[in-house]
Amino acid sequence: MICEHCGKPLQGGVCPNCGAEYLPVCIHCQAVVPAGSERCPVCGSEVLPGWNVSREEMERRGIRAFMPYTPEHNYDIYLGGNPDGGGYVFHNDPGFSGPVPEKIVLPGLVEGRPIYGVWNEFFCVGDEFTPDRYDETFRRMLPLKTIVVSNGVREIFTFGFFGCCGLETLELPRTVQKMFYDFYDLFTDGVSPLQNGFYKKDVTIRYRGSREEWERVAVTSRFNDYVKMGRIRLVFPEE
Repeated sequence: MICEHCGKPLQGGVCPNCGAEYLPVCIHCQAVVPAGSERCPVCGSEVLPGWNVSREEMERRGIRAFMPYTPEHNYDIYLGGNPDGGGYVFHNDPGFSGPVPEKIVLPGLVEGRPIYGVWNEFFCVGDEFTPDRYDETFRRMLPLKTIVVSNGVREIFTFGFFGCCGLETLELPRTVQKMFYDFYDLFTDGVSPLQNGFYKKDVTIRYRGSREEWERVAVTSRFNDYVKMGRIRLVFPEE
């Protein structure tokens, strides 16, 4: 297996090059399994290494997470900046507060617990694209070219990567089951420029599973339209 940060082979769940720690997680049920396991003891599915971070490391990297309250008491962890730590509010704080890099890896686990999904407005909120703040936000986000989502994450919310105007490559894990972000804030009708006249480059989505597995991932009809237009290019390991 390859480290999602530096591309070097993993050794015993740790990258010898950059020190990133990985834990085996089931691609189907998200269970964290004992080291050395090839199959999930819960459901029998394949397991893959997911990047595991401590709370302290997340804070250093400017990555926030929270557990939204639900009536069913499903305390799943999400990457995001929901201001009150719970509840389905209409306004979020950004989930990322660090300097914007050219490449960012989003963890699949925090302190051994799987991260369920990427919440709305992880990088930017709508207020940052008002006319008086648009140019500043655009310059801040333009350097980000690559987002890698680690194994373990199952869902990308509708506005998960809102505002990533410079994004060229998005790498998604086999664990993802719902990809509801469809780049509409960047592509609009597929050809129109952004407010400042900048034409968004096409986006390559590198899915780590097979084309058959991708067919089972829930996406929006607009996402499929952008694929047909050529604005989104899907790439699979076997191709």
